[in-house]
Amino acid sequence: MKTFTVTVAGTERFDGEAPYTWVLAASDMADAISRATAYHALSQEERLCDLEIDYLRTFEGVPPTKCGYHWNDLRAEEPRGAGA
Repeated sequence: MKTFTVTVAGTERFDGEAPYTWVLAASDMADAISRATAYHALSQEERLCDLEIDYLRTFEGVPPTKCGYHWNDLRAEEPRGAGA
């Protein structure tokens, strides 16, 4: 599993709030986007159709040290052997 950063904007974007950035382990980019989108929808009680991926802030690896935005690390929340 590799580490990915995925930024998801939900309905909060209409209120001027920043999107959520999730760092998680996944097998590839498509898997990372699927996992982050599902987590965001469930944790923020949003519908999948209301979510958008910010592809400029979605990439392999963790955000740089001085990225200028907060990110949430989901790697510790994943059970051992998840996705294996």
